[in-house]
Amino acid sequence: MKHIKGSSIHDGIHHDHHHHECQSRRDFLKRLGLMTAGGALLLQRTPVKAIESNSLFQKLAGLETNKVLVLIQLDGGNDGLNTVVQVENDFYYNARPSVAIAKEDTISLTNTQGLHPSMSPLQSLWDDGKLGIIQSVGYPEQDLSHFRSTDIWLTASDAEEHLTTGWMGRKMEYEYPDFQNNPSDYPLAVQIGNGAPLIFQGDNANMGMSLNDIELIENLVNQGIAYSLDGLPDTVYGDEMRYSRTVANNSYRHADAIKEAFDSSTTRVEYNYNPQSRDLRLGRSLSIVSRLIKGNLGSKIYLVRLDGFDTHANQADDHSYLLSELSQGVRDFYDDLAADNCSENVLIATFSEFGRRVYQNGSDGTDHGAAAPLFVFGDNIEGGFHGVEPDLSPQGIDEFGNVKHQYDFRQVYSSLLTDWFELDKAETESVLGGDFEKIPFISGVPVSNETEFTPDSFKLNQNYPNPFNPSTTISFELNVSERVQLDVFDVQGRRVARLADKVYAAGQHSVQFNAGNLASGIYIYRVISGEKVISKQMTLIK
Repeated sequence: MKHIKGSSIHDGIHHDHHHHECQSRRDFLKRLGLMTAGGALLLQRTPVKAIESNSLFQKLAGLETNKVLVLIQLDGGNDGLNTVVQVENDFYYNARPSVAIAKEDTISLTNTQGLHPSMSPLQSLWDDGKLGIIQSVGYPEQDLSHFRSTDIWLTASDAEEHLTTGWMGRKMEYEYPDFQNNPSDYPLAVQIGNGAPLIFQGDNANMGMSLNDIELIENLVNQGIAYSLDGLPDTVYGDEMRYSRTVANNSYRHADAIKEAFDSSTTRVEYNYNPQSRDLRLGRSLSIVSRLIKGNLGSKIYLVRLDGFDTHANQADDHSYLLSELSQGVRDFYDDLAADNCSENVLIATFSEFGRRVYQNGSDGTDHGAAAPLFVFGDNIEGGFHGVEPDLSPQGIDEFGNVKHQYDFRQVYSSLLTDWFELDKAETESVLGGDFEKIPFISGVPVSNETEFTPDSFKLNQNYPNPFNPSTTISFELNVSERVQLDVFDVQGRRVARLADKVYAAGQHSVQFNAGNLASGIYIYRVISGEKVISKQMTLIK
């Protein structure tokens, strides 16, 4: 099996270089003042950065919507296979003799899949249809460097493309020469905690700021500004520095707005973190986000971060702790919002730079991998699984031993921009640099059809190929927009997979079924649409 330097802890200096390179770059940008533009202040001793952006955030600010997106970054590469466990898959258990999660320990989601036992706080959200799991999210030609892959996710670039703007900060229609004359009255996006907010970076500067340099504080006290504009060269570099520092100096006006929103609200649940701890953990960050949302700050985007997911060694304890913190934090956050009737307008989504390899390593851990599940939470999401279980068989994984992606992460972004923030198709394509098919995980939005053809009646087609190994396509046709439930059963009538349970538009649709974890035999697939039920047989031969 092939190996990429830096993807394993056993690579020593090469692996360390990925982390050192990322930190060195951030430190360098901090010293130059290139990563900042929102004044940072402390709320409960946690750094809060006000983030300004150019065109996309201006569009969001102009939308007549109070919808909010909260992004949770699982930094380090979350092991998706131990997060959503294939409890009937021998390939999974054989590949992970000491780190696999036993079936009886998981939180049952379906007959074949369960959650890590530390994620029990999310069970009721799953049962209530407020948790959606998007299977195998990644991108072509996965890069296994933390630094590079994180940049790819934050910029929405191709693997071989190096962009310097974030997908949420992308300039869409015009240059932004007038920011200092017409800034907004509140931050359009907020990052809680430290880190370079590349996701919000615009064409000319990175739009987040952390005030952690004594020289900046002295400048504010003595000169009234954080960065001097004097002495900059008359070059492209000088123009970029001048723009960056101008944005930074102007953005301090938002400190009062953030403080006012925070002080005018309160939490209604007790978040599971130590108030005296200086650790920037998830519960603390989400409690601040909740107060800013309930205090009507007006920000459309919040970004929080939970690190530690680089579980090369002794994964069992570390991963369990992290998933517990994620689950309890999200549970507390949702309950807090719901207590004040604010949950309806908030959508929560996780992301991580990559997953982990199918096979465990020699240190009771897992190395850098590729695709992994992505979670979405909220009152307005289509709960359940989106996509099929990843194929863990030798034929189903790539040459490096990684899960292949079913969905490009930019399909998730396309859904968020179009279905949640209601940007039109052209604006979304401009932000993402292309047309990426949406994933129907936001409720109340009919699924885009593959063709404009509208059938005369409801029809379920024979799967193709048939017989198949291990994947096949199941297609159906609708004459009206309806909720469709598509299930697969064995010959004894036991459901082995739920492939769809959501609203589809009138037209032709297809769903992929991967049976890599099932035995050879005859299976029945059944579609329920309204009061109509149709079943057909298919044959799996291995």
